[in-house]
Amino acid sequence: MPKPVRSAVEVETVKKNILDTALAMMCDDGFDVLSMRKLALRLGMTAANIYNYYNNKDELYLAIQTNGFQMLCDRFQEIAASPVPEPDKLSAMMRAYVDFGVGNPDYYEIMFSRNTPKFADYKNTPMEPAAAIEKQTALQVADITTQAIMSYNASIQARASLSEEDAGYATIALWSALHGMVNLYNSRVLQEVEAAADMLINRLVGDLLEKFLGIRADDTAKPGKS
Repeated sequence: MPKPVRSAVEVETVKKNILDTALAMMCDDGFDVLSMRKLALRLGMTAANIYNYYNNKDELYLAIQTNGFQMLCDRFQEIAASPVPEPDKLSAMMRAYVDFGVGNPDYYEIMFSRNTPKFADYKNTPMEPAAAIEKQTALQVADITTQAIMSYNASIQARASLSEEDAGYATIALWSALHGMVNLYNSRVLQEVEAAADMLINRLVGDLLEKFLGIRADDTAKPGKS
């Protein structure tokens, strides 16, 4: 008797389990070590069964990357659309970046900290379309931040207009600093040197706004409030 066809909900549950397990294995052993056979053993499935859902480990990896950046993008879009002053939006986006990294350490490790394949590695291969989607999702997160920086600058009439190039630089500078915070927190180094690590992060976010954008701490709501 043939097996019953899985419902759409069951299929998505299986796919999520495969992705979650692959993500954990990539963090533990690295992308290069992961194989569909090893993944199947961890899941208690046959490799042939996994191929019913994903064609290869690169498709798995790109799905993980796209999921992670989409989660971050959705949160940034929510903040950008909220009816709050521009300084509060920027503060909330910065805190959302940190919260994402701290709350999803495996995703963050693969997305930002590991030397994993990038779009250029998939050019002129069958995986290029999936890699393009992943890259576009990631760039959308950066673009939302850049536009928020430009919108804030435009709201301060006494300031000279900020070019998109300069706003893009500010985005990279801010992300570089935030990345350091997340890595220090996730490696537990920050907690070793500062017991009130969460309060320190809030202070650092405020200091970054002032340093890179000239937003004083008393111009914004508390970091993390959105």
